[in-house]
Amino acid sequence: MVESFLGLTVTRSIPSEVVTGLMTGQYKLHGGVIRWAASTEYAGQIVCHLLPFSQIEPLVQINALAATTQQVLQIATGTMVMAGLNLAVTTLGFAVFNEKLKNLEGKLNELQKEVKAIRALLELEERARLAAALRDLLNVVNVKNPELRHTMLFNSKNVLAPISLKYKELLASADTIELAMAYEEYFCLTSLTHTRCSAELGMLEMARRDLEEANIFWRGQARRIANDLLLGKYPERFLFSDFSQDVPIAMLLEWLDFASEKENGYTRIDELRSRTKSWYSEVDYTGVSKGVAKVTSSLWGVLMSYIGNVTTKEKDREKETVIPSFQKLVARNNVLEGYVTQYELLEAHNLTPAEFESKVALLAPTATVDGYVILMPAERDDQVTIWSNDVA
Repeated sequence: MVESFLGLTVTRSIPSEVVTGLMTGQYKLHGGVIRWAASTEYAGQIVCHLLPFSQIEPLVQINALAATTQQVLQIATGTMVMAGLNLAVTTLGFAVFNEKLKNLEGKLNELQKEVKAIRALLELEERARLAAALRDLLNVVNVKNPELRHTMLFNSKNVLAPISLKYKELLASADTIELAMAYEEYFCLTSLTHTRCSAELGMLEMARRDLEEANIFWRGQARRIANDLLLGKYPERFLFSDFSQDVPIAMLLEWLDFASEKENGYTRIDELRSRTKSWYSEVDYTGVSKGVAKVTSSLWGVLMSYIGNVTTKEKDREKETVIPSFQKLVARNNVLEGYVTQYELLEAHNLTPAEFESKVALLAPTATVDGYVILMPAERDDQVTIWSNDVA
């Protein structure tokens, strides 16, 4: 028996043509949502939802179709890990926000010795108010009195709104990787918590609209960070052998597409290649142009030793800071796009996140696949999956 959920079909596997579409680029996976690719006839329309829920135990799959489904779910899970966010907005409860704040505080404490601006961030009054608001929200799920619960949510929402605006300003002015990534975390945390408060209060249209606006701002800032602070003046450096293992060409293409907001990664690759040095340069093995007098061997050794130390530190910074930051931004972009779609779904069915979670909990365990609920449109046209706007 096929289960129905909010007028959608709960399926045990992703249809083979959807998997094929993902492989050929017809469809794109945006966090927990599969959409038609931008270059297709049905650009942006939804194919299916992949909703993870922590209370669901993974089930073992054995057939070929299930194996391809698992591969897609593994990619989705990998995106979730890199983004540092769950794929389903309903799993972003207030307890999760509290835990994220604690983890972020720990990271900032590690950085404050090296970055003076981080110390200033740690002293901001807004951080204390944010912690207090999240502490109150942590207990709101246990409040039975609806009026008291409404008051707690409303008060926290009003506290979070100006704090989110403050971190929005700080993010827009951040000019180092460390600061930018720290403010990005705080902006996401406050914006998502504020949205969740609105949604739990039944202000679903407002919640969806606020999240859309926050996502547009975040995407603009994330691309600024990617271009100005991560790629920098010499993005062609990632074509060299130093990064052949850490930044495979597929990853670099994804970075370039994200940074330019266009699917022109291959064109950018050729552009970057043109900026690299010629293989057949007029330089001898010492690195000195022909015809230039040689420095003494001892002085040359000291010079090369110094250069080696400098470049090693720079390369370590790339691998420890730049690459993880870029991966996080790209993954988070996909997840946040999925959030907007999920809030559209909640708004369409007039469900708060808590009410949605309650309905999902009623699904039989056999309706899940590896900790995910896969939702497909109930009707399909010529085996081509299109999710109409009035449903999404």
